[in-house]
Amino acid sequence: MLQSAFSLGGGALSEYWIKSIGIDIGTSTTKVILSRLLINERKDGFSLPVCHIIDREVTYTGSLYETPLETEDMIHIEKLKSLLSKEYQKANVNLKDIKGGAVIITGETARKENAESIIHYLADKAGDFVVATAGDSLEGILAGKGSGAMKRSEEINGTVANVDIGGGTANVAFFQDGKAVTSLTFHVGGRLVRLTEDGEVQYIAPSIFKWLSYQSINLKKGDILSYKQAQNLCQKMSEDLFSYLLRNNKQGGKLLLTGAHNEVLPKPDEMMISGGVGAMMNDAQIHTMKDAARYGDIGPLLASVIPTAFPLSSVRIKKAVETNRATVIGAGMQSMEVSGATVHVQKELLPIRNIPLLKVKTSKKGEWSSLEFSRRLREKIGLAKEVFDTKQNPPFALTLLDMPYCSYVILQEIAQAIHEEMKKEFQKENIVVICEDDVAKALGQALKKRCAEGVNIVCIDGVQVSEGDYIDLGMPIGGEAISVSVKTLAFHQ
Repeated sequence: MLQSAFSLGGGALSEYWIKSIGIDIGTSTTKVILSRLLINERKDGFSLPVCHIIDREVTYTGSLYETPLETEDMIHIEKLKSLLSKEYQKANVNLKDIKGGAVIITGETARKENAESIIHYLADKAGDFVVATAGDSLEGILAGKGSGAMKRSEEINGTVANVDIGGGTANVAFFQDGKAVTSLTFHVGGRLVRLTEDGEVQYIAPSIFKWLSYQSINLKKGDILSYKQAQNLCQKMSEDLFSYLLRNNKQGGKLLLTGAHNEVLPKPDEMMISGGVGAMMNDAQIHTMKDAARYGDIGPLLASVIPTAFPLSSVRIKKAVETNRATVIGAGMQSMEVSGATVHVQKELLPIRNIPLLKVKTSKKGEWSSLEFSRRLREKIGLAKEVFDTKQNPPFALTLLDMPYCSYVILQEIAQAIHEEMKKEFQKENIVVICEDDVAKALGQALKKRCAEGVNIVCIDGVQVSEGDYIDLGMPIGGEAISVSVKTLAFHQ
């Protein structure tokens, strides 16, 4: 590990490279990416170290493999292990040299019966991993970061929608001025209908049965589709998807939605198309069923009709920086110890790993309003239910920003709001809170008084984190101090 250090303004700066890995296990494909990340770390005598990823270099891009399945509901673990071992050998990498990484299990794969055991197998193999089963919303946001849509929205000071079309779903995330504002998911993907080069239908996903009926498309396993019929199916699917995104809420688009979505969508200035289907948009023109079904599904044909789905739209289609590889390339890590004198920790909850962060502003320009804080908290917890794996306990770490001057009364109101809003959605789940200011011990005690028996509380302060980070909390070290690791996902740019 190459490292340099120097002092600036009373604080010591150090920069060092780490080797990292990104593994993406999706509905259709599995891919491995190795990277070097340049970490900038600043320390001083008054606060905990702060780390940022300031440069990144992809050192190895693995082949795209079809995600191995044992049955429709089971991932073939042994074949997956073999696939990953093969990639490590090709990359000439020793897993002991990997300092961190990210394993993201997405799409229909995340809903397979043995996904959890795969997560544990991968996490135990090397380094300090971010391991996430990405729900549809999180998958869409990650894809938008990887494709360049988030950065693009900041560049144009506008709204960019990233449409990530894979094998089983199309995950859409809207970004405004560099921030994710909403996401939604459609049953649109290349593997929803599988067929031979002769047009024989071998599989139809149950998720599109209602939509097919609405469109008067009579389709069943064993049918022979002509090229025109397959093209018509893909054209209608594509049109319904983009019509909904452009706020023409026709019934077809609603039937493709994976769940209820009652928000008014922002009008995008630009759209990016990523995912496996997005990667095929620039392929050679398709004219025959043999061309269309070369992967045994409708993916290539769906990709070919997307440009004609909204010809009269004023929305610009911007080429994604990354299409098929709009995914994580690894993760940067920082580890530290937090003094037990300023935190509230119930040891029964420790250790805990891979907790995503949920940021909430406590005040607006320093002005405190308990009603406004409760409203913001309610909205964020609602978003968390969509984005994070809520089976995890705790489901997220609540990160409090812009703390006002914390009198005793305000501190109690903050604790009361957290207690009430969490109880509505996560009645028995443990609570982790990260504070910017030195109030963690008092806030933790105030929460403990309010929460039901069996709900454990951890409140820490002095840890700087960013949106999209994950944290690990270790067992107490030498008294009450606990170890904290902050993990930041790294993308191509």
